[in-house]
Amino acid sequence: MPSGSNNSIRPDVSLYLIAGVKTAPHFMEEFRQELHGKLESAGAAVRSRLLFPYGDWTRKAVPQLWEIRRDIGLAPRNAAKSIGGNRVLEAIRSDEEETGSRRRPILVGHSGGGVAAVHAAQLLLEREGGRPSPVVMVGAPRCRIAPELRSSVLYVFAEGKSSGAGRPRPSDPVVRLGTFGGWEASRRFRLPVWNAGKHAPAERRPVPILGGHADYFRSRPPFVSPEGRTNLELIVEEAWRWLARHESLE
Repeated sequence: MPSGSNNSIRPDVSLYLIAGVKTAPHFMEEFRQELHGKLESAGAAVRSRLLFPYGDWTRKAVPQLWEIRRDIGLAPRNAAKSIGGNRVLEAIRSDEEETGSRRRPILVGHSGGGVAAVHAAQLLLEREGGRPSPVVMVGAPRCRIAPELRSSVLYVFAEGKSSGAGRPRPSDPVVRLGTFGGWEASRRFRLPVWNAGKHAPAERRPVPILGGHADYFRSRPPFVSPEGRTNLELIVEEAWRWLARHESLE
């Protein structure tokens, strides 16, 4: 994808909401509508749709889990082998063929869909160049992100109790799956050492939602904070704040 003359978002945008395992057809629909509306208000011409790269709730769970587990373990150099990433890429290509136009993709993935989103963004970058597509991972397993893509990825997770060091721990067990880590040579002795954040996204944001992994996009009681804010509001706010800055929409 050719790089523009500045960092402003293109007038034509494709917003893809990417689901994980055994997801209901409308699970991310309200979230899609909210982000779609914000992009339009910021001046973008938007197409948006939900994708189910591993299948929806009508497909058996075991093959979905197997595919996602395989994708989680891929090294950045092997993104071309990603099952979910290639299916997302196929959907993007199909949309381009149908409309006869190329739009800037924005990829937002929940759970295993976040892994598919990262891999699809990498495949797009490798094939087309230009600025990486922005990716928002919500409650997703950790996967190794290519260096050239890390600054274009936001990782959002449910905030739990702080650790002894004062760092927020995730309350969502799914975000503890996988790894952002990798081996590298130590500066002092040139021996291999493990760096837990070697392949991590540049920005990680804890959000104090109520409930668990399936509740990030809830918009009704009991998923309302004492301040009157729903889980959906909190997630939209965090995702939009980052997207607006990343895409120069502020």
